[in-house]
Amino acid sequence: MVRYDRTIPPGGVGQVTLQVNTTGYRGKITKSAQVTTNDPAQRKSKIYLAMNVRSYIVVEPGTKILLRGTVGEDIRRVIRIRPVDDQPLEITKIQSNLGSAIAYKLNRKDESNQYELEVVSKATERKTASGFITLHTNHPQKKVVKLSVHIRIRPELEAWPNTITFQQGSQSGSTSKENKRVLTILNTRGKNFRIVELNYNKAYFQVRSLGQDDKAAQRQKLEVVALMDKLPGGRVQFQDTLNIKTDSPQAGELRIPLTIRLKK
Repeated sequence: MVRYDRTIPPGGVGQVTLQVNTTGYRGKITKSAQVTTNDPAQRKSKIYLAMNVRSYIVVEPGTKILLRGTVGEDIRRVIRIRPVDDQPLEITKIQSNLGSAIAYKLNRKDESNQYELEVVSKATERKTASGFITLHTNHPQKKVVKLSVHIRIRPELEAWPNTITFQQGSQSGSTSKENKRVLTILNTRGKNFRIVELNYNKAYFQVRSLGQDDKAAQRQKLEVVALMDKLPGGRVQFQDTLNIKTDSPQAGELRIPLTIRLKK
């Protein structure tokens, strides 16, 4: 925020005041403001404000907790909390708005003013969420410490696209480009896997591997073809599911919705 005297008389003195919100900052920072005047000799000039921001309570490595990984992994982070002065620090209460998505445990180190907070992801399936952990303390200058938590847990296998729709074809009996889609399946841990079984309605779709069927790889591709001419006469939409089983023990079964929409 900047405040300044708009009019300064000849030979007079004016004031420009810079006010900085230091929330979320720590250490040395510099802010600047550009001053524009009607002085023909120097219309523009810059002023700088340099400061060293000290926190009453230090959170290391930072107040942002990232829980990122793959389903089945042990995903946890340890946050260290301590005062910067000699003020005794007591963490009196912990709250979170993320419910059962995380678990946390607070440990005090050797009856000192230093704490360790361990945060663990409890997600058992794909999960994306953000929230907060709030620490209440007895520090007279810092009663509340808020930690942001960001969760992104990916399944072991991801498919792209995760739904397939055919909607530009017609009942012409052809397998044109519009009637084909390529489905990519990726192991997010970088491990090789095989597709062992495909289940779908073979009356209206054909699915084949674009690689070697028996070869394990980190990425597998399937070609999905809609048999437009096989739909019953007068029907303009059909839905099915492509169920993909692999030899990845943690992956389970992938289910890809398939839809055919025909022009009337």
